Amino acid sequence: MTIDFTNKTILVTGASGGIGRAIAQAFANANGNVFVHYNSNRSGAEDTLASLSGEGHATIQADLTDPNAIESMINDLNVIDVVVNNAAVVEQFDFDTLNFDQWQGIWDRTIHANLVGPAHLMFCAAKVMQKNGGGKFVNISSRGAFRGEPKAPAYGASKAGLNALGQSMAQALAKDNIFVYTIAPGFVETDRVADIVNDEIKAQSPLNRVAKPEEVARTALWLASDGNDFLTGSIVDVNGASYLRS
Repeated sequence: MTIDFTNKTILVTGASGGIGRAIAQAFANANGNVFVHYNSNRSGAEDTLASLSGEGHATIQADLTDPNAIESMINDLNVIDVVVNNAAVVEQFDFDTLNFDQWQGIWDRTIHANLVGPAHLMFCAAKVMQKNGGGKFVNISSRGAFRGEPKAPAYGASKAGLNALGQSMAQALAKDNIFVYTIAPGFVETDRVADIVNDEIKAQSPLNRVAKPEEVARTALWLASDGNDFLTGSIVDVNGASYLRS
């Protein structure tokens, strides 16, 4: 199967490294024009940009917890065919060590970055897609939305909300030829979790490892490609059978 995004514009949020970088590379390899989004890690975004094959790519900055910044970013793009909502924060903690102020802060930061920000981005980008005849959203969720995150309950809840957001918007936007897909990875081999991925975590999968960023990226690329309209609203697990649901 040949996947070709020639003359297509793709925005990948949180693309300074890890999964986001791999997704940006996958779309660039498929001839897409990629916007590498970042908030504060400009050097990482520039490294991602330098790694992309082809031409027509650029970095773009926005704080996704700021609705005005989101609107301004989308207005600067003018044309957008695919949005990959990858940017996210996760804060782990032992519940018994927190005071109420700390608890509130974690929830405020997490929900705004992982759920409210993507919701605002989908609204603004969908308005552009409606004018241009259609588009695709791929939201990066987590198996934590299903199995629970005792050390990061705000993260798990935000990803469960992202799942519901994607399904709701799939129904709302299908009439406009706009389709929404969600990917729910387990642990992925990135710098962010390198210090906690041990043999016990790897053994959660019968493959005895965690996912590679490229595996999540290939799934995102395929979902956003032509011919998958009837998958809109779906949630695709990429967790190596480490968590099964039915």
